[in-house]
Amino acid sequence: MFSIISKLSVLLALPPTPPPLRILPLGDSITFGYLNGTGTNGYRAHLLTRLLASNASVDYVGTLSSGTMSDPQNEGHSGWTISQVHTALAPALAFTPNIVLLHLATNDLNGPETPAAPYSKAPERLGSLIDAILATLPKAVVFVAQIVPTTNAGSQERFRAFNAAVPGVVRARAEKGFSVVLVDQSVVPTSELSDGLHPSAVGYAHMGDIWADAVVANWGLVEPVSTLFDC
Repeated sequence: MFSIISKLSVLLALPPTPPPLRILPLGDSITFGYLNGTGTNGYRAHLLTRLLASNASVDYVGTLSSGTMSDPQNEGHSGWTISQVHTALAPALAFTPNIVLLHLATNDLNGPETPAAPYSKAPERLGSLIDAILATLPKAVVFVAQIVPTTNAGSQERFRAFNAAVPGVVRARAEKGFSVVLVDQSVVPTSELSDGLHPSAVGYAHMGDIWADAVVANWGLVEPVSTLFDC
């Protein structure tokens, strides 16, 4: 009897199974899975394993492919900034994802500053990108990351300042009724980076766990793809 009750308690504690998940991994080379000079499965493989273990149906979408997994699609543009991703956003959104995983700003903060893209305005640019996603897919769930850290001494303070601003960016959209969720990927330690900027295999698996925890905890927000455009 105790065993049956215990199992029932565990089942009741699990979130409801979501509709099929159509996931757009959106970002830069970290989303692409860059490691040792090439694109790998990155965080996407471990995330997929976790979600499938939770009885979810998962389809990754995007205009790019990287890694050896059977579902390699993503929208991770190596070297791109927030503004570059924003400009090229439409083809990715045409896949009508009901989940967007957004990890972006590394190149805004680690590269040279320009008058058109000051470091201090990176959170504002991120907010504009989120707004563009929601303008097309207002019922999508957008998971927004505080980005993984760097060992580059010249960029560390910029990364910290950006990550401190991201909760406010997320909160402003959530308060308008959109499903925008904060995900703290900045907890990935620098010991799990391969080159001071990109995660190692261990770091990518850690990212996958963080994404998975966030998605499973919030997949009650996820709408079926067929209803994304319903008024």
